[in-house]
Amino acid sequence: MQSLVAFVADLTQLCYGWDAMDRARPPSSEPRRRTGGRSARVVNDVLDAVLDLLARAGYARMTFDAVAERAGVSKTTVYRRWPTKADLVRAALLRLVDVFPKARDTGTLRGDLIEVARVRLLEDTRGRERAIGLLRANMGVLDDPELRALGRLVTERANQPIVAAVERSIVRGELPRGTDPELVIEPIYATLQFHVFVRSEQPSLAYIEQLVDLVLAGARAGAAVRRAER
Repeated sequence: MQSLVAFVADLTQLCYGWDAMDRARPPSSEPRRRTGGRSARVVNDVLDAVLDLLARAGYARMTFDAVAERAGVSKTTVYRRWPTKADLVRAALLRLVDVFPKARDTGTLRGDLIEVARVRLLEDTRGRERAIGLLRANMGVLDDPELRALGRLVTERANQPIVAAVERSIVRGELPRGTDPELVIEPIYATLQFHVFVRSEQPSLAYIEQLVDLVLAGARAGAAVRRAER
């Protein structure tokens, strides 16, 4: 993976967008940032093309030529913004996470956990189907170290709102101090993802509620408190 500086630069470029057809500026001049217009459309079209191709053909067979053709831009435009295929995929997946439907703060951890699952699994059908396609088309390259690192980054970004909900619950006294948010989150969402991605089943709201209640019963009893390594 690239350095932290390069990663931040990629995110800045993704968020603001620089016109790929601008002439090169002198090193001392600061690039002008744009928040909309053609540049933003190019970014959206390219990243949408990446996600579509990942779901259809997989990472191994995705090419810059195919991305450029599907997005309706030149290959040079793509290269200037994202020099490598890994850069392209990282930007596309992070953008996908950033546009996840936002779940409201319900005021309780139980409500928050159910709300996130409900919004992502029951309401965002397009996002769910795209995620299924991405996973199934890329099973053969999941052992790639760079992609595994990217997967961890994307997962951490996606889980930020849920981790925040668990941390709020600890402050409110719903869960014991020292509770590990991952030990609360992973049993719930890993189980739901198994049903969606592996068994191709749509969990019902009643099932989601029961699963959340099961995990929270253990967490409230201290089962999710971090233990010292032995």
